[in-house]
Amino acid sequence: MITAQLVKELRDRTGISMMDCKSALTETDGDIEKAIEVLRKKSVLKAEKKSGRETNEGAMVVGASADGKFLVEVDTETDFAAKDADFQVFLKDLADFCSSNNPNDVEHLNELFKDSLLGIIQKIGENIKISHYSKVSSEGGFVFSYVHTDNKLAALVKLDSDNEELGRDIAMQIAANNPLALSVDDIDPTIIDKEKEIALATLEGENKPDDIKEKIVMGKIAKFQKENSLLEQPFIKNPDQKIKELLGDASILGFARKKVGE
Repeated sequence: MITAQLVKELRDRTGISMMDCKSALTETDGDIEKAIEVLRKKSVLKAEKKSGRETNEGAMVVGASADGKFLVEVDTETDFAAKDADFQVFLKDLADFCSSNNPNDVEHLNELFKDSLLGIIQKIGENIKISHYSKVSSEGGFVFSYVHTDNKLAALVKLDSDNEELGRDIAMQIAANNPLALSVDDIDPTIIDKEKEIALATLEGENKPDDIKEKIVMGKIAKFQKENSLLEQPFIKNPDQKIKELLGDASILGFARKKVGE
């Protein structure tokens, strides 16, 4: 006989709906361990069916390991799911797991955390994906983080100085202004070439000498480079001060940024 107490026990152990728990227990003649196996198999099938659905919402996870800090993006179908209490527990478990297990990359993380991912998909009933994992090593420096209040945007920065306030301010700057590189010279030349093409295209219909057009293009490129170089950006808390001035004697050794859906 499948009792309410047995169903509740399976529900408490798996977090899966009472109806699915009762069905699994009925299928296994009340054997709770076999019922868990049945539920896991069904979770895989349901997850595969949901895997084609778009995931445009989600949350960022930031955590620390013994040798640095990491960013993880977990995508959901709806914002409602991203705020679900079970999903929040899943995010905490994911952060703890990454802290202890130090995955190599997002594929490795998905492989290691597969069962837990299937479990939360089963609980919430949406397609959920771990879509990004990156890490900034603390070797030779100090790593600081910033997470926006909506948990959809996060950044890491590595400094050669153990200054928590400065580190958080620069991580916030990175999150808000999304620099392409640390300095003007570090911006990918292919990006600069594309910007030149765009700038030239905007001048095609104008009756200006070529040398004037060239000056206009170079001016636009110089502006683009400064806007997208972290060191040259105005500090968001004090636009009269550039990041390179805010740093003082400190140096930025690396950074990372991620926003849900980007």
